[in-house]
Amino acid sequence: MTFGFIITRHVNSEQTNKYWNHNVKLIRTYYPFKKIVIIDDNSNYEYVKAEFDYKNVEIIQSQYPGRGELLPYVYYVRNKWFDNAVIIHDSAFLHKRIPFEKIKIPVLPFWHHPYDKENLNNLLRISAYLKNGAFIRQRLSGSEINILGMNEEKFNLCFGGQCFINHSFLSNLERKYNITNLVNAITCRTDRCGFERIIGLLFNNEFKNLSKIKSFYGDIRKHHQSFLYNYDNYLKDFRNNNICGTLVKVWTGR
Repeated sequence: MTFGFIITRHVNSEQTNKYWNHNVKLIRTYYPFKKIVIIDDNSNYEYVKAEFDYKNVEIIQSQYPGRGELLPYVYYVRNKWFDNAVIIHDSAFLHKRIPFEKIKIPVLPFWHHPYDKENLNNLLRISAYLKNGAFIRQRLSGSEINILGMNEEKFNLCFGGQCFINHSFLSNLERKYNITNLVNAITCRTDRCGFERIIGLLFNNEFKNLSKIKSFYGDIRKHHQSFLYNYDNYLKDFRNNNICGTLVKVWTGR
């Protein structure tokens, strides 16, 4: 089966313009011929500049500004560029080849985090835009009845919406839940954090084995300097050949 990459991009400075360029160069190191789709979310084009004449890279200017992590799902379900998609942020950098062609499961987040009911009222508001919303709201609010002591409420969020996902699996999610309708519900960073939780719930519900596998690289809270590791820290490690991990996330607070 074919696979390719989908990168969400938001450039608001000279430094953040370096992210997507560096990201593409690293992908090309390990996957020289794979298609890369960049979905731009409301960048300031005063700063957007390609550092190289990239081949087989398609850039889409999103018509839904501020939707961030939701955008790869919206555009991928409508455009089957490849059988499987690797969805990452412009600020997540690949430092080793991962054999995505050998992955046989329909979805796998890169990092997870146990569901925590953060901003529950907003989660319930967002979920009202989905089909089968009553079931989703039950799971989000933890109002299901446990049978024989088995806690079926537990699930993990998909950190940043970053994952490996099969197009057919995503299409099934769209048919069952109408996830593209979330463009009407998600407009800010708080909403995008809610999306991490909701999409994690849908993944866990539609692929039951995910509760055992969880993610490629584990709990995001155990990532190297999680939530504190910035691009300057990363560049220092990169230049000193001191990178920790295969896929390295940096935090930038855009």
